[in-house]
Amino acid sequence: MSPHVSIVMVNYNTRDLTIDAVASVFNSVQDPSFVVEIIVVDNASADGSAEALEARFPEIRVVRSKENIGFGRGNNLGATYATGDALFLLNTDTVVRPGAIETLYRTLFADGSRGIAGPFLENPDGSYQCSMISFPTVWRTFCTFFWLDRLFPRVPLFADGQMSHADPLEPRDVDVINGAAMMIRRDLFEKIEGFDPEYFMYYEESDLCKRVAELGYSARYTPTARVLHLISQSSRSHPWWFHHILRRSRMIYARKHMTAPERFAMAAVVHAAYALRIVIYPFLGLVKPRFRTMGFNMLRSYLHVDAPFIPRKNANA
Repeated sequence: MSPHVSIVMVNYNTRDLTIDAVASVFNSVQDPSFVVEIIVVDNASADGSAEALEARFPEIRVVRSKENIGFGRGNNLGATYATGDALFLLNTDTVVRPGAIETLYRTLFADGSRGIAGPFLENPDGSYQCSMISFPTVWRTFCTFFWLDRLFPRVPLFADGQMSHADPLEPRDVDVINGAAMMIRRDLFEKIEGFDPEYFMYYEESDLCKRVAELGYSARYTPTARVLHLISQSSRSHPWWFHHILRRSRMIYARKHMTAPERFAMAAVVHAAYALRIVIYPFLGLVKPRFRTMGFNMLRSYLHVDAPFIPRKNANA
């Protein structure tokens, strides 16, 4: 029987997490007639991930990339092996809760205008983690970088792109589904040619959802489907290249989906916000040392021309 859903994961040196994620997928399926296939793309890991996965789960497909091709391109590669009606693009640092995949599948195909469905992402303590996102705009970026979203958390005008004012228990159509766990019709993914390979990490799901919306399809947030996402919540873990890649991806999105004045304003907001932090964080570091590290990493992200894994010719942030 052909699979209902093809689960695609992209692994890079996260052997144990990926093994747990694959096991959770198998354990989550409640309906014996519901068929899934699992495809793991290994981005040239050095921790024996591919070998461990093949030994533990001989029934899955492990696709070995010769180099780290990033998140979007890795998913695109995995999708070429998929045969399911839908693709479930799943991070390796996740645990799928029972019934989540079937619930997303039913939600996705309950309405012909739906192109994407996404779950309620849980933090390790069970609380809500950002699962639904608004399309990036200059104003939302300004509110986030200059703390207006925190100063006025209950005012929608100053809301950040993470829809923090929305009820996470209410299903709704949204702009963007968090790329940590996203289900999309396979034929639609193929029609839009998957993720834009120009993105290495970050903003690729916003770009993909934007192109899906332009074709008239919606993205449905489905809180009855639950996925635990073991993401670090601390900015202390952000090395210098995180800021470099994030700025680069943000400007790729702006170039593709914003007008020339909006692109100029976006660049001005982003660089002004970084400059402010680079100046004030060393002083805040006298009280809290982590700010000193954050400021140094932000400064370093401008001094380095290349971020890891990104060819020089593409490092244009």
